[in-house]
Amino acid sequence: MNAIHSPPSVQEGPAESTCSGPTSHCTSATKAAECRSSCHLNDAAFRDRARDILSSGRTVTAGAVHLIGLEDIRDHLGKRWETVKERVRDYTGRLLEKMLSPQDVWFRHGEAQFIIVFAHADIKAAQLICGKIVETLHQTLLGHSDTSQITVKTALMEIDGSIAIGSARLDDLLHRAAGQPERQADRTDPTAQPRTAQPTAQPAAQPQAEERRRPSLAGFALDNGEPSLQPKVLFRPVYDVKNKVISTYTCRPDLHTCRHINQITLDDVLQEEAIFDYDMETLCHAISTYNELYKNKFRYAQTIPVHFETLASARRRREYLQSCRMIPNYLIPFLAFEFEGLPQGIPNGRLAEMVTMLRPFGRAAIVILREYTTDIAVYANAGVKGVGLSMDFRDGDQRCIDKINAFCPAPRKHGLFAYLDGVRNVEQFQAAIEAGAAYIGGAVVGKDSDVPEHMRRCTERQMLMRARVKARRKSA
Repeated sequence: MNAIHSPPSVQEGPAESTCSGPTSHCTSATKAAECRSSCHLNDAAFRDRARDILSSGRTVTAGAVHLIGLEDIRDHLGKRWETVKERVRDYTGRLLEKMLSPQDVWFRHGEAQFIIVFAHADIKAAQLICGKIVETLHQTLLGHSDTSQITVKTALMEIDGSIAIGSARLDDLLHRAAGQPERQADRTDPTAQPRTAQPTAQPAAQPQAEERRRPSLAGFALDNGEPSLQPKVLFRPVYDVKNKVISTYTCRPDLHTCRHINQITLDDVLQEEAIFDYDMETLCHAISTYNELYKNKFRYAQTIPVHFETLASARRRREYLQSCRMIPNYLIPFLAFEFEGLPQGIPNGRLAEMVTMLRPFGRAAIVILREYTTDIAVYANAGVKGVGLSMDFRDGDQRCIDKINAFCPAPRKHGLFAYLDGVRNVEQFQAAIEAGAAYIGGAVVGKDSDVPEHMRRCTERQMLMRARVKARRKSA
């Protein structure tokens, strides 16, 4: 796909808000309010640019040029648009590179618009693709999207050489793609001629199902200051055995989230979606929290869990990586990703691909296990830096200690560090130290908290003494 840079006069100049053209829906008095919100896309500059493209002799499928805009995002950000607009444009460019074919051509038009010329898609298919691109931008940058407000402009050359501009809403495009008739009042086919509206009975409006909002990183990446969804994620302190310090935190779900995910067993798809929602919430919450603390000169190492189900699905992986791209560069050296739920016998190439996908967004990838596996050599070959084992709270002390002793030597044998999560008491902590664990997390180290705490230095002996004091207080 080719990204073409238009001349500065076209690319940077202010859009002229004219509402002319035989097919524009602005000609109807009943659409006046909608015209005010969308006519800035139907401007003279777009008409002139479309005429240049359509009359240049270039092969343009069905003789159409399409325009999408970021005005809704700009209006949502208000004054903050000036400080983040370049980041939004860059992200839009990367999304266009991913979603369009190599033969399609696009370039920026005006301050917050993009012109797209498709090599093969017909008008309706091209409009649908453009609409979905804008919907993805809204979903990723704002955390939600309203398909009834997303509009795509299309320019056609008439037989007499004039340029007709029409528009289509994403709602109608989706109805049409599903084989459902669109509402006559909203029909904006670029090839349709304007006609006098006839008084007809209008069907009762159908209530739309409330769209589920995805957590969005735009709350801090775009600095829009809006409250984000409150994710049910807690921070668990981790003890660094080598450096004798608690300066690492990993994200864990609260009890309610754990129960919710574990109870969805009747439908695998529903459970995978619940896991995906948790991964998105965790990523958003961890980064937005760290971003705030970073501004206050607070530094720590942060581990972010991501499940196999999220990375194995093309749709979920795409949305997750889109959010990862919003992580500020200054936080990346402090982040590590923790793979959860890897199936036994995962091919080396599959895991290596996942590690490579997340490598630009963190300093390391580790794996957390529920049970010991013989796949640790595969993890090492795929580029994983460490392997962790999560203790089962239903196991007794001796069972946990046996697991610790059996597990810890295996990662070290392959050059990886061993990590233990869910260590509950003094006996398990001492067994972990003796078995050679590099990192230890769990109740014996500290409680899960809403935010990370300041770094604490303490030796193993001090940790054990503190754990014994806590145990005595509980038994008293």
